[in-house]
Amino acid sequence: MRISSHQFHINSIKNIQYNTERYNEAAVQLATNQRITKPSDDPLGAVMLLNLESELESLSQYEANMDAANFTLGQQEVQLTGIVNQIYSLQGLITTAADGSMGTEELKALGQEMAVIFPGIVDLLNATDSEGKYFFSGSQTDTKPFELNGAGDYAYNGDDGVREVAVSADSSVASNITGDKLDPSADFLNAMKNYLVDIANPPATGVGVQSRAMMDKLSGFLGTITGEITQIGGIMASLDSLATSNQDITTFTTNLRDDISSVDYPEAYIKMNESMAAYESSMKVYSNVTSLSLFSLI
Repeated sequence: MRISSHQFHINSIKNIQYNTERYNEAAVQLATNQRITKPSDDPLGAVMLLNLESELESLSQYEANMDAANFTLGQQEVQLTGIVNQIYSLQGLITTAADGSMGTEELKALGQEMAVIFPGIVDLLNATDSEGKYFFSGSQTDTKPFELNGAGDYAYNGDDGVREVAVSADSSVASNITGDKLDPSADFLNAMKNYLVDIANPPATGVGVQSRAMMDKLSGFLGTITGEITQIGGIMASLDSLATSNQDITTFTTNLRDDISSVDYPEAYIKMNESMAAYESSMKVYSNVTSLSLFSLI
């Protein structure tokens, strides 16, 4: 079979270009440690890498969501624990006030101590984060949860909006406790406000009946607060478990991505050396053939 001079030139140049491309491709892979530098290198692998990168981005967002939820729930837990401590202080004082042997001045003194503690509970229910957003006002984070209304009674001004935070592809957790659950209809706050009025001007018969009724209210309020603290603890425990699982999945996905994208160095070096050898061989043949002349055969 005879090959024309023109066809020989074309084939030779194609071989040189092909081997140059293979060499450059291997060199780029070795320099970047990326086996797939363009989709045509491995179409299926390129699609898999896109999917894995998307999954890693989602996992990273879930991790950030869990960290944020843990932080804000932890802050709310601190506020509620502070309320519990204040309740215990009130319990001791009200129990003492329920004793029928207490005199008027002694009751007034107890009332004064309670009047100092009570605003602290209100302040904790109206606690804010570092940005001035109220913890316990539901979705209305710019609205103060508990305030005195025009009639002089405490009222809840927030809503029952629970902020759900996505922590996986198919699950979310509540990141806030609403004030209407902590003190429905501000029942405790108003009962305590009225009790302080009674003990500030106690009748001659004392405030035994009022104190025992207040103890019931206080006990109910304590149960509600500790219940919410327990709920927060449960959510935070589940977040810790999810975070561990999320990290395991992230590690597995990262390793899989690296396995697909990373260069097999021995294979890449062999490819580069083979390409260089083929390139040099093609160049040598092309150079020798193009230098031939009919005059050299005479």
